[in-house]
Amino acid sequence: MEKLCLFLVDTLLSADWRVTIALSGEDIYGDLATLGRRAAVERVDWVDRTLRGDRRYRLPAILDRRRWFRRAGPDVALFVQSSNTPFRASIVGARLAGVPIVTTHRTMPWVRDFVPPGRHFFGLIPGLGLHNRRLIIKTRLTAGLADCIVYNSEQVRHCYEREYGYPSGKGCVVVNAVDIPAKEANSGNPRGEVTIGYVGRLAEEKRIDVLLRAVASLRSQRKVRLLVCGAGPEETSLASLAGKLGISDRVEWCGTTDDVWSVYDRTDIVALCSRRESSSNMVLEAMAAGKAVVVTDVGGLPELIGRGGWGVCVPPGDASALAAVLDRLVGNDDERTAIGVRARQAARERHDPSVVTQSWLGLLADVAGRRAGREMMNSKRLPARLSDRGMGHPAVTESPA
Repeated sequence: MEKLCLFLVDTLLSADWRVTIALSGEDIYGDLATLGRRAAVERVDWVDRTLRGDRRYRLPAILDRRRWFRRAGPDVALFVQSSNTPFRASIVGARLAGVPIVTTHRTMPWVRDFVPPGRHFFGLIPGLGLHNRRLIIKTRLTAGLADCIVYNSEQVRHCYEREYGYPSGKGCVVVNAVDIPAKEANSGNPRGEVTIGYVGRLAEEKRIDVLLRAVASLRSQRKVRLLVCGAGPEETSLASLAGKLGISDRVEWCGTTDDVWSVYDRTDIVALCSRRESSSNMVLEAMAAGKAVVVTDVGGLPELIGRGGWGVCVPPGDASALAAVLDRLVGNDDERTAIGVRARQAARERHDPSVVTQSWLGLLADVAGRRAGREMMNSKRLPARLSDRGMGHPAVTESPA
């Protein structure tokens, strides 16, 4: 989410748009004073740490948001959020203020993962159905008010349109961008070892335990190391599991880093074993570095690797299947290299920042133009072109989720 917000703000400012950031949570934007009058950060804290501050459709909150959007006067409101719309009252407020709306959904729907147990009305009505319907109705309202809904993969779009009933005519896909290094990363370890890497949060849904079990059961005669770069709530338990599996001496825990490219320089294979995922920045970075990637067959990951064209898919939670693929790649340098070459080319063609930038600018300009069209209809006169008004003025609202 942080990468996307920073990318969007940089994209818009580089195109001479004026940007007002309605900030909730941590300020990740640094000092924007050097960017002049075209950028402003206003702390609004519409979304609190529990993500509930803006989810209730309460009239005072809606009216407060409407006043904010009327004062800010943007040509388009871009709500940067993940799933189940933490921004709700503010979306209604923006619509009441007459501002065109673009929303994003960047994770798979998770309604069924958080269903409270039990039944209602003396056990006569199952809680699952009521919970799902209530949540979907609240979420679907914001989709109905949006002019455009942006997803980061076709699978994410498909799931929201199928499971939540989102309008298909409003959806579009803008893939994640990734910087392409000037040259491919180095090939792992020069001493002939093969290094498998993971870069990201050490969280339960990433299923790094499956990766540890797969490494422990490798049959290859070559020396294999596992490089784990990141931090998170599962760090202690994963280190303990590595000890129980007898592979502590083969696992290197690197902690967090600001230089991920140096990590990819040390790897030959990058593996992601998530049980749910939409579009992984780690996989994109590994592809851009020219590494062979192995992912689970969930969410948008198969789409990201061209359904096997420039990566390998394995069933989620299956350590044996993962070990078989890793054994094959560990023992075949030519196959690893070929996969990495195709992956890097795909990243360059599909995810280059210049390509993704044009998609976002075109989309936002189109939606912003709808306001100009409405103003023209209301005033019965031709308004100034967007380009004559200093491009557009979007209000970017950020979710900490």
